Amino acid sequence: MTENESNLPVLRIPRQSVRLRDNDQWQYRFEIRSETSNKIYIVAQHKANKYWGCSCPGWKSRKYCKHLTAIGLPVNMRPYEVRLEEGK
Repeated sequence: MTENESNLPVLRIPRQSVRLRDNDQWQYRFEIRSETSNKIYIVAQHKANKYWGCSCPGWKSRKYCKHLTAIGLPVNMRPYEVRLEEGK
């Protein structure tokens, strides 16, 4: 871990989440369960612009969702870098 990485805030991925492979546009991808239904959404960081997004309808339409705020990530496409850790 570099010195810059050690200074980043820590994002603990929820224990029940599944890590996914990065793709061309998104990195640090993982699944998160909806608290109100059986749906599973994908949360990830945009590689180029460093903002976090979610595959839920709220983020797709308004760029705001409760899934991001529930795990401590900013909304509205604001860049935010973190150091990921698996939840315990």
